[in-house]
Amino acid sequence: MNTKIFISILSIGLLSVAFAAQKDVINQSFNVKPGGKLYMDVDRGTIHITTGDSDRVDVKVVRELKRASDDRAKEVYAMHKIDLNQAGDTVNIQAQNGRKAGRWLKNPFNNLQVEYTISVPSKYDVDLHTSGGNIEISDLEGEVKAQTSGGNLKLGAIAGPVKAGTSGGNITLKSGRGSADLHSSGGDLHIGRIEGDLMARTSGGSIALDSVKGSVDAETSGGNIHVKQAFGPVMARTSGGSVSAQLNEQPKAKSALKTSGGNVAVTLADNLALDVNAQTNGGRIDSDFPGEFNKQHTKLAAQLNGGGPGLVLETSGGNVDIRRK
Repeated sequence: MNTKIFISILSIGLLSVAFAAQKDVINQSFNVKPGGKLYMDVDRGTIHITTGDSDRVDVKVVRELKRASDDRAKEVYAMHKIDLNQAGDTVNIQAQNGRKAGRWLKNPFNNLQVEYTISVPSKYDVDLHTSGGNIEISDLEGEVKAQTSGGNLKLGAIAGPVKAGTSGGNITLKSGRGSADLHSSGGDLHIGRIEGDLMARTSGGSIALDSVKGSVDAETSGGNIHVKQAFGPVMARTSGGSVSAQLNEQPKAKSALKTSGGNVAVTLADNLALDVNAQTNGGRIDSDFPGEFNKQHTKLAAQLNGGGPGLVLETSGGNVDIRRK
């Protein structure tokens, strides 16, 4: 056999060993009653939460060490401690690495990937924390808390309060039948129908809201804010994009749409009673409702239907459009 061909075949074989360490799979089930709680605090890994009609919490954990031999993978799995236990109807999952200094030239956990797939009763609370992965939660009746330091959050229809945050990803919430508190340091927020109050924060993305029955408090430092339908007061602020909202019902408190670098657009139901004050330093104001303009059409004061809670519309670098629904 040609020497070069032999060396190539040998290299491929060695690479296949190095890149194909055997996976470690953990399966465990816990008998619980609906209304219990799943608590997770793990050092890494993607979390998938599904729901079912059974009175069990079924846990599957898959670990894989990339670019390592089977022997090394087994050693790293042993160092990566996963504790699964139950207290009443609460299931606890905790994971931490037990790295010991001295033997390894570099962190042996750099190439460790972990995936948690967990089925819970359809009525169940979850409190999830991971330091390095995405979190996905199916439709669920219960309280949801979810926090990740390095991934996206994708939440289904949640019949309960939601508090979720990520330091480096997007957040999607299909719907919520309670209040919602969503925070991201570096992604977009896409939010469906919310029955309660909403707080939405992101430092590096846009915020899109379909429908909110309660109050809206939304802020971003680097994107647009769009509130498709609001049935309560709206406070929306951005430093680097446009802001738009549609107010469908009489708010009981002040609303404000503000931006430093884009346009402001609001659509109002015809019967709303509001005190409107609008201002722009870099554009023009256009309104379907009567009011007092200055000569440049850069300021507007209007009392709609006799006046009511304040509606402040401000931009430093764009236009203000006020439309009739």
